[in-house]
Amino acid sequence: MTRICHRGVEILAELKVIADTSFLMIPGMFGVDVVSELDRLLQRRYSLVIPKPVVGELEKLAARGKPAERSAARLGIALAKRGKVVDVKGNADEAILTMACENCVVGTTDAELRKKLRRKGVSVMYLREKSHLALDGRIG
Repeated sequence: MTRICHRGVEILAELKVIADTSFLMIPGMFGVDVVSELDRLLQRRYSLVIPKPVVGELEKLAARGKPAERSAARLGIALAKRGKVVDVKGNADEAILTMACENCVVGTTDAELRKKLRRKGVSVMYLREKSHLALDGRIG
């Protein structure tokens, strides 16, 4: 766990939560409040980080997806605006794999991306039973 000592008191450093397209669409697709779920699971300060290619995917889905996807993508875009959009090269998955580190958590429902991240030692938040988020791995 990343700790910072300030005036003799140890505090937890802010955790970076990297979100992919599928994660940001969870509220619109399943009605799960991912912010409340992040608060419940992490129980510490965190910042939501969104790779720019993820925003591009959301914009494309909001414009040309099926009706349910368009609605969920618009909610995902609104959620992304609450976080920090980071300019990273490559497609969304490549950007996330590049940004991911041991001291962060990645939010995704993509099984293949989740496997790649776990092989790298990165903790992953994912949707479980279409009703809540679960954590795979340990928070550093």
